Amino acid sequence: MRNLKLLLATTALSMGVLTLSGQQANAGQLYNGWNYGIDAVGDGSGGNTYDIKGMAIKDSGDKIYVALTGGMPLTGTTYGSTPIGWGDLFFNFSGKDFQTASQNGQLVGVRFANYDNSLATGVYKGVAAKSITAQHAGYSSLKGYYDHGFAKTNTQGTDLATTQDVYNYYYNSTVASNPTTSNTSILNAIASGSKVGNISMLAAQDLTTAGLDFSHFSALGDYTVGFSLDKALLGSGNYVSNIFLECGNDGVALKGNIQPVPESSGAIGLILAGLTFVMGQQHQLRRKQRVLG
Repeated sequence: MRNLKLLLATTALSMGVLTLSGQQANAGQLYNGWNYGIDAVGDGSGGNTYDIKGMAIKDSGDKIYVALTGGMPLTGTTYGSTPIGWGDLFFNFSGKDFQTASQNGQLVGVRFANYDNSLATGVYKGVAAKSITAQHAGYSSLKGYYDHGFAKTNTQGTDLATTQDVYNYYYNSTVASNPTTSNTSILNAIASGSKVGNISMLAAQDLTTAGLDFSHFSALGDYTVGFSLDKALLGSGNYVSNIFLECGNDGVALKGNIQPVPESSGAIGLILAGLTFVMGQQHQLRRKQRVLG
């Protein structure tokens, strides 16, 4: 009986762990299974086209869903004859500031919009980042962007709400304590890394079916871009995810947690099978005891 009680307790604990592994830890603003970072209104330098309104990420089983909304279409736009679009999306699981993680090649990068065919779309690991703002009629520095009057509350979303929060995350402590136009380059594209997998672009209906709702936060832009990827490509743990436009005229970031890929239903089946076997053995033992008694 002691063995049976132990197995029952172990089974309950295992089932609880398996259930929790599919749940996302609290971060950002959670709604309907999505984790949202809502960006400041009107901080897109150059007007609505360059104004990002929000980012949302959903941890769902073995998949991660990502959505971005604002005035920039997936196909990009032009400023005069200069093409401008979305930069690359980054995940930083290192616990370090972005600059240090980049220098150490510890970022995960996602290329989802490929305007110049310089890099195939997909997920990259061991990533270092670079700035491409100069090639896209943009700001040479984050300090320059703020000096032009775009230092608003929730400047990079609700998780990096102040300019100091932004400096503290993107740069090492020396730079963050004394940001200037010469030391705050906007790192917004993958410079190097190894491709580890692909992404799947999602239509508006796919995102709606998955529960996405930027309107709940009054943050729905003219365009919403979404895609999914295998969770195993990212890893697990606490992260900061961020993205800038290619010109650096706006950016958004989001803090969250990705749980490990949940155990398969086969593992749960093995636990239940073991429980059934032990209960059967206990039943047979009781019958023998009654016969012998």
